[in-house]
Amino acid sequence: MFLRFNILLFLGLANAFIFPLFIQPKHTVLNLSKYPKRQNSVYPLSKVYHDQYMRRLHSGNFTSFNKRNPIIKKIKRDREFKRNYYEREEADDDDQDEYEMDDEEMDMFQKLLNQDGENNTMPLGGFRIVIRPGMQPVDDDGVERDIWGRPIRSTLPPRSNPSNPDKKSENFEVITKSPFNFSNVGGYDNIKQELDQCVDLLSNYTKYAAYNVRIPKGLIFEGPPGNGKTMLAKALAGEAKVGFITVSGSQFQDKYVGVGSGRVRELFELAQKNIPCIIFIDEIDAIGRKRSGDGETAGSERDNTLNELLIALDGFKNTSGIFVIGATNRADLLDDALLRPGRIDKRIYIGNPDAKTRRAILNIHSTGKPYDNSVVIDELVETTNGLSGAQLENLLNEAMLNALRQDRTKFTDVDIDLVMNKMMVGWQPNEHQFTSDIIDHIAIHELGHAVVGLLSKHHSKMQKVVINLSAPKSPAYTIFESSASTILTREALSEHLMILLSGRIAEEVVYGVSVTTGAINDFEEALKLAQRMICYYGMGKQPIYPSMSEKYKEEIDTEVSTLINDAYAYGEFLIRNSKELLIEGAEVLKKQKVMKAEELIEIMNKKYNSIFNLKI
Repeated sequence: MFLRFNILLFLGLANAFIFPLFIQPKHTVLNLSKYPKRQNSVYPLSKVYHDQYMRRLHSGNFTSFNKRNPIIKKIKRDREFKRNYYEREEADDDDQDEYEMDDEEMDMFQKLLNQDGENNTMPLGGFRIVIRPGMQPVDDDGVERDIWGRPIRSTLPPRSNPSNPDKKSENFEVITKSPFNFSNVGGYDNIKQELDQCVDLLSNYTKYAAYNVRIPKGLIFEGPPGNGKTMLAKALAGEAKVGFITVSGSQFQDKYVGVGSGRVRELFELAQKNIPCIIFIDEIDAIGRKRSGDGETAGSERDNTLNELLIALDGFKNTSGIFVIGATNRADLLDDALLRPGRIDKRIYIGNPDAKTRRAILNIHSTGKPYDNSVVIDELVETTNGLSGAQLENLLNEAMLNALRQDRTKFTDVDIDLVMNKMMVGWQPNEHQFTSDIIDHIAIHELGHAVVGLLSKHHSKMQKVVINLSAPKSPAYTIFESSASTILTREALSEHLMILLSGRIAEEVVYGVSVTTGAINDFEEALKLAQRMICYYGMGKQPIYPSMSEKYKEEIDTEVSTLINDAYAYGEFLIRNSKELLIEGAEVLKKQKVMKAEELIEIMNKKYNSIFNLKI
């Protein structure tokens, strides 16, 4: 027992006094008294090292130790490695200019070294520098580095661009050179003419002050998507050669209260530093929506942001030289205070392009895309009636990609038709699986629409019939030209009603009672059209039905049924007198999958010329 106690006592004393002598140190001590004195004692190591050390010293990132501190006994590890490191650094700095330090400066420097932890520090022979393992040297470029010189992070604040100090804020940036001008925008000549004065306002906005006119402060581009609202704004900035700031309405929405109004102020302050300047707010309805009165927090914050925008547009501050352009698909959602003159002075509706604009857009986007003689731009202009500018660009782009996918260097009208079909009805990788009998019914059904549409005088022109088994919904369809007019006559609506019913009529004439369910969508649309004609368009026996009483409901139902029955009778008359044409045309359609109006007319001229004389 006594022997065990002596062993434990010996191990305890050894652990307290002997083992610490052999523990590897965690710090590096560089005692300069052990090394030969340099020729110049002002900088014991070098001027560069002295500057680096002073920066570390003032940052508080150092530690001094006492000889009698037991931690001193633990700092022997890696001494040789780090001593060699500082000796190499000292050798690299031998070419630094040095000067003599007097006794007063030397004493001051020694006090600075010992000021950390005065209770644990005592004077030593010479002076020493103690570096903690986590302490990184700081180079002259303000970059923290490890002991091997690898950069860790910069200690300097972010540097702004001194040449353009006012071109960028925290959330917005001024574009000084717009790559677009009006020549990059195809068509829309009337809109460009309207914007020419806006260009003059931005370029010579001081000229108008002599004429006692109020300079417009903004405009709204409204209309369906894909028609160049953003491109026209960029072209306006490029034409006027002024700064351009583009933002989205959603950038002003944030979960924190007050952020939206702060960003509005930031936006206009940046624009004020760069006048003349254009601010383009895309999807302005996100910020300019009509103010709510329900008191909700989100609505209140949006209202505050809108109020800040209203003040920025027409407040006490002078905003001359700043022109605001907003773009939206839903102008009906905008607040009336935003649209009033003095804030937004112009509203320009940009609809789907007309024939002239479509031709210009197709010419621009067909540049660099080779196509063969089967593609005729003038015919393509007619075929693409109703498409937006973005859809026209996508049409040519996808046609070229489809040709390249098949290792062809030119796209053809087949590529155009394929892409058009995908754009109108969609595409699925797996085709519908139908029996030959169902395919026959489908062909007869579509030829019924096509023949009656071709014989209609007031309806838009029939273009082609397509059997497309890759379409997700309808395996076949008949394409008509889009009407440029939004006002339709009674005759045009009646013929459209007849065309909708003629598909089922053709099936009944050819197959009797063996009809399909393919007319379901036609019937739904025909019923809605007949109800609109009676209830909304005033094309019944009475122009207006004052109430929805049971009496008037019965009268409305009776007139709707009369319209549908009359259209069905006229369509049946045309189909029965064209039965042979339907059967022959259906065979061609099943074989080619596509039949254009010109092919159907050619068959009629050769064999069934009498059909053109049918009158309804």
